[in-house]
Amino acid sequence: MIEINNLSKKFGKLTVLNGVNLSCKQGECIALIGPNGCGKTTIIKSILGMVIPTQGTIEFKGEFISKISNTVNILDICHKLVDIQTI
Repeated sequence: MIEINNLSKKFGKLTVLNGVNLSCKQGECIALIGPNGCGKTTIIKSILGMVIPTQGTIEFKGEFISKISNTVNILDICHKLVDIQTI
């Protein structure tokens, strides 16, 4: 359902994400854990389209997130994730 491949993000000279790979199938529950500043929020914001990755791809239900507008990403993905949680 969500596929993240080789995701990287830099803010200036600071590398926040470097080659992150993640797969979450429908019905699975995952947790992002780690110390402050390790990139957890950047991953979530990248999935929602609020942060543009420096490199890599994110697919949601087989569609590349970069092909959907940011506003649509945030509203549509949040709605679908809520629907999944209530099933």
